[in-house]
Amino acid sequence: MRKVNIVFAITFAFLAVLPLSYGQDKFNEGKTLIDRNSKLIDVRTEKEYNEGHLKNAINIPHTEIKEKIIKYTPDKEEKIVLYCRSGRRAEIAKTTLLEMGYKNVINAGGYDGLRKIK
Repeated sequence: MRKVNIVFAITFAFLAVLPLSYGQDKFNEGKTLIDRNSKLIDVRTEKEYNEGHLKNAINIPHTEIKEKIIKYTPDKEEKIVLYCRSGRRAEIAKTTLLEMGYKNVINAGGYDGLRKIK
């Protein structure tokens, strides 16, 4: 039983730290890659977007990205920077866009971190 508790504790500690390092990578990536030539897209819900968003960001929820992206970014070579609350939904949207043939798509991570640098 003691072995199980130790394995559980190690696994829990690893999983608790993993999101922090992932978020920091996304924060650094967003910090260097958001510029005036980027198409900035907030993939959170409309409610989240209305509660606060980055200046010049377009709201396209990640569940609607496939249907709506062409209206805002028909050029598949244009730089697209995605963000959400933590980076998870932005990663889903990024995968969708890459599958659609978009070439320059970046997951910048979470809104709270990005609003401090934008």
